Amino acid sequence: MKNSTAGLLAGATFVAGAGAGLATMAFTDSTALPTAIQPRSEGWDKVEQVRKLIEVHSLKDISEEDLLVGALDGMTAALDDPYSDFLDAEETSQFTDSIESSFEGIGATLEKKGEDILIVAPIKGAPAEAAGLRPGDVITAVDGESIEGMAVEEAVRLIRGEKGTVVTLTIRRGGQEADYEITRDTIPIETVFSEVKEEGGKKIGYLQVTQFSDPTDEEFLDQLEELESQDIDSLIIDVRGNPGGLLPSVITMVEGFVPTDTPVVQIENAKGEREVQNGRAREAKPYGLFVLTDEGSASASEILAGALKEGAGATVIGNKTFGKGVVQTAFDLEDGSNLKLTTSKWLTPDGNWINEKGIEPDVEVNQPDYFSVNRILADAETLKVGDYGEPVSNLHTVLVGLGYEPGGQPGYYGDTMARAVSDFQGDNNLTVNGTVDEETASALESRLLEVIQDEANDAQLNEALKEAAK
Repeated sequence: MKNSTAGLLAGATFVAGAGAGLATMAFTDSTALPTAIQPRSEGWDKVEQVRKLIEVHSLKDISEEDLLVGALDGMTAALDDPYSDFLDAEETSQFTDSIESSFEGIGATLEKKGEDILIVAPIKGAPAEAAGLRPGDVITAVDGESIEGMAVEEAVRLIRGEKGTVVTLTIRRGGQEADYEITRDTIPIETVFSEVKEEGGKKIGYLQVTQFSDPTDEEFLDQLEELESQDIDSLIIDVRGNPGGLLPSVITMVEGFVPTDTPVVQIENAKGEREVQNGRAREAKPYGLFVLTDEGSASASEILAGALKEGAGATVIGNKTFGKGVVQTAFDLEDGSNLKLTTSKWLTPDGNWINEKGIEPDVEVNQPDYFSVNRILADAETLKVGDYGEPVSNLHTVLVGLGYEPGGQPGYYGDTMARAVSDFQGDNNLTVNGTVDEETASALESRLLEVIQDEANDAQLNEALKEAAK
């Protein structure tokens, strides 16, 4: 079996409708597995004894294949490492799809934290983003089936599906739950977007990177060259909501910014031995450098942010990053299955390990409150005068964000809030009654999504543009 170049993973997790978004190294040929991991006869005899006892005496019928997969899953679970997994052949194919081609699903990267499965980031332009899912959302059920305690791979299997089919996710955000119906689609792996923005008479190059897959480094370098040909004064690299991906890809993208005597990243194995990957820049770029991050910027995104901050003097703007400082190696097995195993940790140019800490921004900027509002009605059928609580508080935030002043107390539905709702209803050809029913809630949410997607309301991007134009 030949080695693949897709193996060292620097990312956060699995993509719902794909595979994983990780910081990974290369897929490793199963024939290269060390003999030291061959079964030790005494201990593995016990495993065989248990298998036979189950086969002969268990009341529950189970196939030998399912029993084997359960044993393999148990071995990786014993590591107590959320990033180490045994993947069967189908899961391996999903994993490979996410870094090599398009796939069908909702387009959101998932990760398990404790008993929760949460969204690290929706993919730009994918159904998950269009439906309003956001980083940090917790998925509690899929099509009404609770996924509490479920492995992330199992959840991905439930969420994946053919283009045009619908899946309903129950999302918990800020202590409130709501259902989202999402129509699956084909998700193209377009990972780099660029343009030149004008700010204060300056030309600002803007590069958004949504994940680090096989073609990302080439796309990035091609688009960077095009931006530089336009004599930009500054460059903003946006990795917000980027869950990570392939380690070689991010190194290729960053090394041209970092001096030859400075590390891009340091990889440290279990023995404490370090491999240092230095930059290749002979001179500094002739423009200012800025990186946009948020809590959905994970692993390979953090490698990029750390390398550019400590190695190239970039200014990091936004929110603290996710905090994944470990690297996985994906080992191909002979039957098409795969072992994804944490084999090392990565350090920034200055030797900092950001695992479970994240990278702090130089300029912290929070998005407006309405960026984090969940579904307005959630479990309620309507919201009306006299109601109170978190749903009403969310409605207050939405109305303010849309320019309708609700007045009064944020958590109480009073007469001034009813007037604001009536004004919105009148402006949007809805029945004017001052009560939020499903039709009004849907209209509010649609308008809110438009406001969130309008760059004029992106506080982090606008701060970066202001800094870049100085």
